[in-house]
Formats: sequence, structure tokens, C-alpha cells
Amino acid sequence: MAEERTEEELIEALKIWWQENSLKVMAAIVLIVGGYFGWQSWQQNLTVESEEASSLWQASIEIVATKQPGELLDSEQQKVVTGNADRLKADFSGTAYAHLAAALKAKLAVERGDLDLAADELQWSLDNGSSMATEILVRLRLARVEAARDNVELALQMLQGVNPGAHKSAYEEAKGDFYMLLGNTQAAYSAYDAAIVANKSTDQIVRNVLELKIGQVRPAQQPQVLPSSDEASKPVDMASEDSQ
Repeated sequence: MAEERTEEELIEALKIWWQENSLKVMAAIVLIVGGYFGWQSWQQNLTVESEEASSLWQASIEIVATKQPGELLDSEQQKVVTGNADRLKADFSGTAYAHLAAALKAKLAVERGDLDLAADELQWSLDNGSSMATEILVRLRLARVEAARDNVELALQMLQGVNPGAHKSAYEEAKGDFYMLLGNTQAAYSAYDAAIVANKSTDQIVRNVLELKIGQVRPAQQPQVLPSSDEASKPVDMASEDSQ
């Protein structure tokens, strides 16, 4: 559930980042290149490069879309998707497509149980200029992969001191999961509680999952001890109390 949410959020964040920053990036390059002919040449190269990167990404998505939930790609499909991802990372590392490709390759690796490869791909994205929005999601996914590799302390450390912004609920939920793995139910309860407070999702399933998790670690309330009816009706021996 959390993996699917972060995958969708990663793609959406990349789209938003490009919409907000594409003109700024282009303008900055124009200033550096300078001149009409330089701009014209750069624009032509950018168009070709963008089309090629987009084509590689689209080809990978079309292959992945053919598989059923829980189904793995066959060896030939895996070869094509991996090849496209590696080429995007090598030749178009400055584009959003490269980071999407790394995230996709990591997702497929997790499905195959190859957690080491998944960690390598997500770490590549962090090390190669992912945008602030995507970095938050990539870091969250990498932390979950590290926890699955039994590096729970490292996973928890990766999420500490980070301002996750709109993804605070997902971060707190992950922290709760990690604390549970460490046997710290009190800290897990606090994290799940924070996740519920920060949750903005309209999906009732998301809230139900959080409620289920916090229910497993909610501290038991100590019952209040009341005097029995006999003790309550028993007269108080004032003389005895005075003598004490």
C-alpha cells in the first residue's frame, strides 16, 4: 500500500516540478549559451534529446503496463526495460526521465526480491540531482528498502531531521513501521498518531490502515480502582483515626 502511494506521488511530483521549473531551466541555459544561432542550435538539440528520452521512457511504460498485478516481466521484457533505464541514466541524467527510470527499475527489482539493486537505483537518484520534491519520495522509498534489508536503524535515521512537507503522513507511518520492527511500541504509537493527524488523503482505506496500525500499539488504559460497595458503606472510625 505505502509502496504504491509513493510510486504515484513520485511521478506526480516530477510532473509538477517540470511544469514549475522548465521555463526557468530553459531561460538559464539561453543566457549561458547566448546569441540567436546558439539558441537555435541548442533548441534543436534539446528537442531531439527530449524526444529520444521520452521515447525510451514511453517504451518502458508500455511494457510494464502489459503485466498483471503481481506478475513479473519475462526475461526479454526485463532486458528492454533495464536497457532503456540504463541509457536514460547514462545519456539523459539531467532529465526527469532518468529519475523516473531509476525509480521504475527499483520497483521492478523489489518485485523480484533484489533489494540490493533497488537500493542502488534509488541511491543513484539521490546522488544525481533529484528535485526537492522527488528527493523526499525517493528517500522514503529507499528507507523502506533499507528496512527490508534489515538495516532498520539506518532506515529510521534516513527519515529523521527531514521536512517532508505534504508527505508528512507517509513519513510518520514509515517511522512507526520501523519502530515496530525495533520493538519500540511507544515510539511507534507516537509516529502513527502523528501520521493520522497529518493525513490529508480522502482514501478511506489509507485511514483504515493507519487506524489498524495504531490499534496494535495503543497503550492499554489502566482501569480505575473503585472501592467496593461494602467498603464505601462502612462507617469511618474517627476515634481510631484520631489515635493514629
